Amino acid sequence: MQDAVFSYESEVSATMSVSSSLSQGQSRSKIAQHRFPIACFGISLFAFAYLMVQASQVWATFWPIIWSYGLAVISVLPVLMIAHFILALMGQMYANKSASRDERSAWFKAYFRAIPWINVASATVALIITSTSFTVHKGAVIGANGYQFDALFIAWDRMIFAGHDPWVLTHQLLQSPALTKWIDILYHPAFLPMLIGYFLCISARGKPALRETYMIAYLASFFLIGMVSAGALDSAGPLFDGVLFGDGTTFSPLHERLQEQLAAGGGPQTADLIRQYLINLHQRDGVDMGAGISAMPSMHIALAALWVFPAWHFGKIAGILMTIYGIVIWIGSVHLGWHYFVDGLVSLAMVSAIWFGAGYMLGLYGKNQVIRATT
Repeated sequence: MQDAVFSYESEVSATMSVSSSLSQGQSRSKIAQHRFPIACFGISLFAFAYLMVQASQVWATFWPIIWSYGLAVISVLPVLMIAHFILALMGQMYANKSASRDERSAWFKAYFRAIPWINVASATVALIITSTSFTVHKGAVIGANGYQFDALFIAWDRMIFAGHDPWVLTHQLLQSPALTKWIDILYHPAFLPMLIGYFLCISARGKPALRETYMIAYLASFFLIGMVSAGALDSAGPLFDGVLFGDGTTFSPLHERLQEQLAAGGGPQTADLIRQYLINLHQRDGVDMGAGISAMPSMHIALAALWVFPAWHFGKIAGILMTIYGIVIWIGSVHLGWHYFVDGLVSLAMVSAIWFGAGYMLGLYGKNQVIRATT
């Protein structure tokens, strides 16, 4: 009799324990789900507030740029969401060819009910506000009082490379003008695929923790790396030696090398046009899409790394390919004269901290990984 009572009490205790664990898990899951929109709005508001503190007189340029970004985002995002819906619908129709009208109607309702609309809205608004704040800050604030740190970063590069500028090494290894041209072609559109990646993360449905980590890391990188750190570490980069800092002698051999490659039909054809565009905007204090000159830390390297990290979650081959891509972008930033080597080094350290911090917060890593992966 005592054994029976003990067994019964054990079963009740175990049942209550499981129920309590499930309840706590669901509670933690709900909290984790709300972390994403809170983080989105928090980052975008911090970026906007930081811009206003640094340059409160930029309202006249802020509104046209946020309008342009907003139109672009609102134009692209619905197309991707419709495309995902069509693919899901085709998959459902193929898998359930004999489904009744009521079953198909139930599927439609379930599909749209399952979309986390608050996440879609918060990610969209945060992208528009943060991107606009970054663009205006880079064009109106960074370099407004001159570029103070180029000499320091030149010294750091030479300390790492035994007294040599790293671009000398890249041009010794990659001597072909055609190769420089291909590096140039690959380097400059880097912002576009990363932005498309953000759109896909909003519109897609699978791997919520991975998608949300990417979006939060993307936003946080633009704020912490592209605004706060870039503003504190004003530097222009080798291409602007003699224009925005220095007397033009430090990197004149690099300029001559690139001009020779251009004359040979290769070289950095896009870089040369963008350089002139940026100089013209800077000299007339213009703020426009893509405006602003900043070397340290490198947003190009940060955005490339933000494809490297998630790629490893899709398999070893994807991870290796994107790691190679990231290395090429880093080498290209030095080879083309946009950045010092240490720009990429600092950027990589910062974006790594941002990525893994966001990943732990959103359940991609750590103790909440299993719970978050099933939501």
